[in-house]
Amino acid sequence: MFSLLASVVVPTYNRQNQILKTVEALRRQNLPKDAYEIIVVDDGSIPPVQIENVEVVRLENVERSAARNAGAEKSCGKILIFVDDDMMVGADFVQSHIDAHREWANAIAIGQISLQEDFVKTSFGRFRHNLEMTNVPSARGVVESKNFCAAGNMSIRRERFFTLGGFDKNLNSGEDQDLAIRHTSLNGEIVFLPESVGVHYDTALDIRSYCRRNEWGHFYVYKFCRKHPDLPDNIARATANGFIQFGNEPLKLSVSKIIKSFLSLPPIVSLMFSFTRLLERFAPNSYLLVRFYHLLLGTHIFRGFRRALKQNSNVN
Repeated sequence: MFSLLASVVVPTYNRQNQILKTVEALRRQNLPKDAYEIIVVDDGSIPPVQIENVEVVRLENVERSAARNAGAEKSCGKILIFVDDDMMVGADFVQSHIDAHREWANAIAIGQISLQEDFVKTSFGRFRHNLEMTNVPSARGVVESKNFCAAGNMSIRRERFFTLGGFDKNLNSGEDQDLAIRHTSLNGEIVFLPESVGVHYDTALDIRSYCRRNEWGHFYVYKFCRKHPDLPDNIARATANGFIQFGNEPLKLSVSKIIKSFLSLPPIVSLMFSFTRLLERFAPNSYLLVRFYHLLLGTHIFRGFRRALKQNSNVN
């Protein structure tokens, strides 16, 4: 039944033009056409996504974890490769993932995610590149981190994926890390493949849109934190963004939370964005600009996580 070498699953939502480019790149692989398949999962796009000669699974806003699972259910490949709909890949992309699973029999393989070359030349592009590369391994091969995973460019053996139960459909953020944790807890390996490059053509190309994305992400990552409260990253999130606990936490931490609460006020946020725009224009290479990028990003992460914390405290 599973005669294909690989199935590439691409979830999408309201990105007709970009998904066409991603699929076209996936079609131009250095592999026979009958060696792999492309499955697009359209999660409620309006109008529905239409792509010739590609199977499109139509769903109605089930979110990305369930969308990826649905694509995997339809697959016929021995290896599942998950790619986001705003990625551009080279002609050896699919082959490199297949080769990785020949080299490591029980692994989740994570490819390199890069930003557009022209974007990285901008002030914000440099900041974002440096930020997102912080925890990326320096060399090819097995990584020590138990939760290193990026579903925008990853692969796993189909049998292993379903043994793990797929992505947790209750998670809209951190679902890839959750899969990695379940995988490594059963003695699975995670490997990094710098040669499997996906260039990210996303839309968060300025600090304002990037802050909105991270505020959204940290609102939804709260469920992941609840599921894995002992994960060091989640302990750090809860410590930095949780409720103030005078007397039960260092005074410096309480003061930091008070400052973040003040900076989160809409008029203050608006002023910081305005000042950042001035710095981008007149001091694009300054340390002060980088500090304001960090301030704005940290403030929005705080707002998203705190909003989820308050919402769940009210429910409980």
